[in-house]
Amino acid sequence: MTADARRPPWGSTTRQTLVRLRGWLLGVTAVTLATGLTVFLGVAGNADIAAERSVPAILASYDAQDALRNAHLAAVDNLSRGGVVLGGPGVEYQRQIAAAGQFLTLVAENNAARDKGTRDIQTIEALLVTYTGLIGQADARFRDAELGALGVAALREAASLLNDILDRLQDLRDKQRDALDAQADNLWTNERTTVVWLLPMVTLGVLLVWTQAYLTRRFRRTANVPLLLATAAVVGMMGLTGLSNLSADKLDEAQAGVRRVDGSRERQAVDVGSRAAYGLADQVEKQCGKVACVDTTAALRRSFPSPPPTPGAVAGGTNDAEVAANDALTNVADDAANSRRGEVLLPVLALVIAGLVLLGFQPRLAEYVRR
Repeated sequence: MTADARRPPWGSTTRQTLVRLRGWLLGVTAVTLATGLTVFLGVAGNADIAAERSVPAILASYDAQDALRNAHLAAVDNLSRGGVVLGGPGVEYQRQIAAAGQFLTLVAENNAARDKGTRDIQTIEALLVTYTGLIGQADARFRDAELGALGVAALREAASLLNDILDRLQDLRDKQRDALDAQADNLWTNERTTVVWLLPMVTLGVLLVWTQAYLTRRFRRTANVPLLLATAAVVGMMGLTGLSNLSADKLDEAQAGVRRVDGSRERQAVDVGSRAAYGLADQVEKQCGKVACVDTTAALRRSFPSPPPTPGAVAGGTNDAEVAANDALTNVADDAANSRRGEVLLPVLALVIAGLVLLGFQPRLAEYVRR
């Protein structure tokens, strides 16, 4: 039997082993890129929506509520004193109503609750028009000393409608929070999903190390520099894809930040609401007497058992602590959405690994060129 007849079809069993190893490395690299990039983009997509829509919509809904409460307090305070502050409901009322409209526009622009949120926004905007009309009626009646009682009645009706608007804003915000929860808690942000991208990367790293050991033993060379660099690139891919876990943690932190903002805003809501309710109750007593309207005034004050510390004072708006809480929440959401260009770097690293694998095998395969 001739030497050519004894030679394997590919010319050498070593060459076949090298070709198979190269194919496995390239195939696992492709799987690694596919799984890592899919998970990375899944988390990044949810984080982007949370930062660009859900969190801004939640904060804008809080701001709209605050502006409406402060507008109503300003109207009650000014009209109860005969519109002495530049006449009518006052400049502060106009300023806060305008701000509320702007915040509602922001909620509409960033609405993450889709059609349900859109319907709520449209209803709130329609009710807000009715509310401002009632305040206008109260203003007109307060201008006539003989119609003060009717002015108080219009203010009461406006206050009742405002409560409905505030409740609807709360429902709207709950829908935005549900959207944020869905973005923070899903398949992509689940800790178990880490296995999906980590296992192929570990497999690729182990295979590269084993290949390095095989080549060292088979060809008696100390190291294959391209394969060493490919192994380092795999470590880089692990670290880069691991940023998706960091983004998921930041989304969880954003959820906690919403709860902190909610507690802070609730304290302000109680303060402003109690001032407006007690101010309106005082006007009811003034118009019809404490005895005749005792049930009405009691009902107005019942919602706020503790009277405001400085009745009749107009609140200014969000305080420094609330602004700091808003900024902290926004920063956390933005940090979660910061992909650090991973969606670009991951394919680049995968291509580098593939190129280094080809480069590392080329000289060894060249020694077994088919004759």
